[in-house]
Amino acid sequence: VYMTASLGTEPPSPSGEGLDKPTWTYTTPARKLSVVGVRASQPRSGLAKAHGCFMILAWVLCASIGTLIARYYKLQWPGRLLGREAFWFQLHRILMGFTCCLTLLSFILIFIDLRGYSGLDSFPELLHPILGIIVTILTFMNPLIALCRCDPSHENRPCFNWIHWLVGTIAYVLAVLNLFLGLRLERAGDLSSINYHIWLLIFFVLFQFIVEIILEIHTLYHWKRNKKLWQAYRLELEEYNTAKTNPVSLQPRSRPLEPLPRGRCLRVFLMSLH
Repeated sequence: VYMTASLGTEPPSPSGEGLDKPTWTYTTPARKLSVVGVRASQPRSGLAKAHGCFMILAWVLCASIGTLIARYYKLQWPGRLLGREAFWFQLHRILMGFTCCLTLLSFILIFIDLRGYSGLDSFPELLHPILGIIVTILTFMNPLIALCRCDPSHENRPCFNWIHWLVGTIAYVLAVLNLFLGLRLERAGDLSSINYHIWLLIFFVLFQFIVEIILEIHTLYHWKRNKKLWQAYRLELEEYNTAKTNPVSLQPRSRPLEPLPRGRCLRVFLMSLH
């Protein structure tokens, strides 16, 4: 059913002249009245677009790079500090901080736009707000877990590492899945069918997966060589500390530098490409 309207100074003639070849403007997709549960489409808004943009910035940009740095780039900048902390750790912290802020801002914007909880009631669209709440909770759980991290030499450190990794991975996977669901909603625009928006997101997921596979293989390939370099560095560091505390030693020695890891050029290339 469509409602038509004509604008003009003169009414149409009794024969209907003037309405033979109208220019139709469709403001909503066509709906079959025989289908049960069909509702009028919701208008798009700036807040809904901002919600989607902030979520993409949070998880496609910040979180994807932040997780790569924490897993594969710990040895990339040996001896380099940023604010008395390791350079890689500060980069990871900054990127994941942006992820939390953008996620919270996006979460608030969509609640303001909808003036409450979503009214979606059809599957799978109804999963979008549910997954969004779960992702937001997990996103803020992980920084709180990180505040409780123990010393690297503590016996419970492996438990912390696994919990921190598990919560972050679940949040990341659910967030990317929710991006696909969000692009199917009418408030995102004409994206109900596969088009370039969803293809771009599919390309990103494949690209992220390929990069992680390459970095994993690359890390395993250079693991033994880097292990030998760090073992030699620790021996030199012990000798330096011993000579520094020994008053008999008269020969001044400089502190040994952390070794440059093997395969750093490929890591730089992949991060730049990302």
